[in-house]
Amino acid sequence: MKKFKYIYQVLIVINALLLVGCSNDDLTTLPVSSISEDEFWTSEEQVIMATNAAYLTLENNDKIEWDGFTEVLFSQTGSTKEIATGGINPGSDVVNSLWTDAYQNIREANWFLNNVEKSPVSGNELDKYTGQWRFVRAWAHYKLMYHFGGVPIVTEVLKVTDGRVKPNSRAEVLAFVLSELDHTITELSAADYNPEGGRITKWAAMALKSRILLYEGTLNDNQDDFQLSANISKDIIEQGGFGLHPNYTMLFRPEGDNSNEVILARINADKEGEYHNLGTRLGPPSFHGSYNTYSPTRALVAKYPDINGVAIENSTLYDADEPFKNRDPRLKQTVFDWTKDVVYEGAEFINTGTWYNFRKFIDPNEKSDRSHADHIILRLGEVYLNYIEAQNELNGPSQELLDYLNELRTRAGKGAADDGSDIAVPPIALAGLTKESFREIIRRERVIELVGEGNLYYDYHRWGLLEETMNKPAEAVKPLENRTFTAPRDYTWPIPDFELINNPNLTQNTGY
Repeated sequence: MKKFKYIYQVLIVINALLLVGCSNDDLTTLPVSSISEDEFWTSEEQVIMATNAAYLTLENNDKIEWDGFTEVLFSQTGSTKEIATGGINPGSDVVNSLWTDAYQNIREANWFLNNVEKSPVSGNELDKYTGQWRFVRAWAHYKLMYHFGGVPIVTEVLKVTDGRVKPNSRAEVLAFVLSELDHTITELSAADYNPEGGRITKWAAMALKSRILLYEGTLNDNQDDFQLSANISKDIIEQGGFGLHPNYTMLFRPEGDNSNEVILARINADKEGEYHNLGTRLGPPSFHGSYNTYSPTRALVAKYPDINGVAIENSTLYDADEPFKNRDPRLKQTVFDWTKDVVYEGAEFINTGTWYNFRKFIDPNEKSDRSHADHIILRLGEVYLNYIEAQNELNGPSQELLDYLNELRTRAGKGAADDGSDIAVPPIALAGLTKESFREIIRRERVIELVGEGNLYYDYHRWGLLEETMNKPAEAVKPLENRTFTAPRDYTWPIPDFELINNPNLTQNTGY
């Protein structure tokens, strides 16, 4: 995947026009600059520069923090612990940042979409650029709707005095988001749009729509949503030209940046000033002075079945004294063996006796806070799982669905042995499966395939499992923290206090 040339070369004038911080005084802020709007929109090059600013809105590898709101990950950051231990409130950092960041992204998208027609670009050429920002605007509205319920739909750059807008219903926001994604798919389907790697494409818009419809189908038990999600997922699988990366471990290292599995990623360029430090946030202190901010839990480890796909509580192969023996290869590719110190590709990993440590995302070649692996946002593996889950909810298990799921399991064995050879992973058989038993396998598969990628909170949320799983202590080698989840209140987040003060049209969600 070739990384497009200008993604990080956003001109100072764009920073002035687009990237002004959003204050707590209004819902969105009018961009200001010493240069007039008409002076700016004079060439396609300027349109390209303004379009590139959209990529600064995409989530990055710190999205792993969101898995800390579920049973599978423990986070030492205060903002995560506040939510995980039941302290969510209208002043919570995560709550405030989600609200302000989403509306900041919407404001930036609106500035572009409301002004780009002043440029000399038109027709299909213009659609290529508007589609990329429309994707950002749709996704930002969906995040707000998912967490807060009915929120204001904003399609104009509002002045401070315009910020007191009425909220739309949840149904209205959802309809707007899906309509925007349909519009995006049309705009980005131009025959001459051949984007360089890293660009938002129609396939990314389709993958996001597939995800959203699966979420909504689960939340509302809506068969139409499941059917649409399945249809879109199948189109991506059959027509998108994507393929699973041949090695699960390498997919999440810089070697995976060019993978044909990736539908959309946040590009982290291999140059000074643009590295990140995810590796040192995951490793133990023995690994280049890492600090183990995020770590797997015992609940995650228990999700991995034996090599035959049998849950460990029912397995005749599982041995608690040798927990990595005869297990799904993704366990060893995701979590370091805590029962012994490990020399891993020349780097030493010494367990602290308290935490488990991620192996997924760890690049032993890192020498300090210098990782440039891209953050995968949408990938074919998730689309497989979207399709499998939606179709199972519609029609129950089938051999086709098992084939896709077993393809993910088989990929996990490629190059997974200590000597780099393959591990044979037997397929799960169709015989005896029901919709209910297959549902549990699918949910388990989503957890172990997607862990650490920042999406599992939404899965546990839509499955209604947070009150069951987040009212238990988080444990690893030792207990880590007590957790609390208050249902149904915590399934909807509180609107930030500052927004309620500034906009009397908003009312606080129940229970806060």
